[in-house]
Amino acid sequence: MREWLLQTRKWLSRLTLVGLTKLLKLGKLCSPLVPYRFGLWTGGMIGLAAYYLLPRERKRTIDHLTFAYSDKGKEWVRKTARRCFVHLGKALLEMLLMTPYRLSRVVDVEGEENIRAALRLGKGAIYVTGHIGNWELMAHIVASRFTLSVIAAPIEPEQVNDMLVGLRADMGVKTILRGRPGAVKEIIRVFKENRIMGILIDQDTDVESAFVDFMGKPAWTPTAAASMAAKFGVPVIFGYIHRNWDNRHTIRIEGPLDLTVTDDKEKDIITNTAMLTKKIENCIRAVPEQWVWMHRRWRRQP
Repeated sequence: MREWLLQTRKWLSRLTLVGLTKLLKLGKLCSPLVPYRFGLWTGGMIGLAAYYLLPRERKRTIDHLTFAYSDKGKEWVRKTARRCFVHLGKALLEMLLMTPYRLSRVVDVEGEENIRAALRLGKGAIYVTGHIGNWELMAHIVASRFTLSVIAAPIEPEQVNDMLVGLRADMGVKTILRGRPGAVKEIIRVFKENRIMGILIDQDTDVESAFVDFMGKPAWTPTAAASMAAKFGVPVIFGYIHRNWDNRHTIRIEGPLDLTVTDDKEKDIITNTAMLTKKIENCIRAVPEQWVWMHRRWRRQP
């Protein structure tokens, strides 16, 4: 019986995602007709509804916030959890409503010269970030000024994956799907052609990883950024985006970063991954409502 319930739940989830994908594609076609501020308000309402309609994700968000902010009270935790869902709802609608014209009007960039400094070395650049703010908008603004590819895990069902890849492509971002044929060669080509490779390292996924501290607890963290930097000698830059009170966005970019380099390459990779993870943590703590707290970040432990 339990197995049947699990399979039924997976089937319903898949069916819901496929249906939602079709609605989002329709919404994308109609987006030029939708006033931007109204779209943001709608996205916020969708996020708020999701907070109440998705009990599992709501509980995870509250539990993770309670752990990370043990000095805060229950009222602050629940308020921040609601704001998290509202923010993500807005982020979803922003993706659908965004045009190059709107993008240039709602996003400010600080530190663009740091990208240029990295590219002047002629080895490409690794752009490290996390799921903070509206990270997809950050990719789009960077791609509007530089040639950008991003590494991403394929998402099921395929219709959802295709929609996300298509949305990125519409804004000039090329997606390299991890594990797909030709992915490794494409990554090498990015560096040889002095382009930018974007990678997010703040989630527990089934890739080469190591345990490093995150919010005071070991977290299984992808080491790809530090590993590629060591293997190919590529400079690393760090950037993040956050939503301001007026729903404009600010991107801050720093680098090229000073990485630890010793004779012990394996240890260096872990040390540098920990350093990058600490930068992500500091950004999250500045805007705690703008991270994906429903993600099972600490599901694996040493």
